[in-house]
Amino acid sequence: MLYHCPATGPRTSTEALIELIAALSREALASGMSLVQSLAAPAAKAGIAATMSAGYDPLAELVYMKLDLAQPTEKKTDDSLSWRSYGQFNDEELGRVIAATYEDSCDCPKLRGKRPMDQVIAGHKASGRFVPESWWIVDRDGVPAGCVLVNESTDIESAELVYLGVIKASRGLGLGRKMIQRVAADAYSRGRRALTLAVDSRNAYAKRTYDLEGFREVDRRMAHVMFHHQAENTPR
Repeated sequence: MLYHCPATGPRTSTEALIELIAALSREALASGMSLVQSLAAPAAKAGIAATMSAGYDPLAELVYMKLDLAQPTEKKTDDSLSWRSYGQFNDEELGRVIAATYEDSCDCPKLRGKRPMDQVIAGHKASGRFVPESWWIVDRDGVPAGCVLVNESTDIESAELVYLGVIKASRGLGLGRKMIQRVAADAYSRGRRALTLAVDSRNAYAKRTYDLEGFREVDRRMAHVMFHHQAENTPR
């Protein structure tokens, strides 16, 4: 993740900042990282321009959302679904399910295929505090249909929905909402009072699902990224 001083500071040289961002990003990518990412408020026009001049490409406008949790109401169970938590599956199986959920997904499509799956999973584990019992693969009629991964946030009041994906063959059946309801109830039972997430603004289907489940928008960030293969083309 890239952090830098404001591009419009009184003593900031825009040219020097661009060179510094490019140099540090090349160093990170040369050390074995697959990508470096920058997040900026949409109003930070000068910072975004500096990042792009240093060689970064737009990735997505991320919408940050929050659901205030309350005592869940009893819902009818779906007998076609079964839930397996981490330990009942391994990283290899989880990787296959995540990869299948990427098919025709609108969530940050530029990231597809840019990182080995073990790095994707490691990144999800490193977001907040990894909670194995809150990572689920959902089977529909005995066949994996999707997965939902929730970690505990550094904020002790909330949990973070790190990833939710539904395999194409199981889309349109309301599975996403059922997964949200399941993990929201689980987070509440562990003393968490809010569930947070970030979603690509272009992913209208996912955002509508979150809206229907009561999430509200709390922030937006512009995500930019530099991949390993871009490092040679950055300013020197």
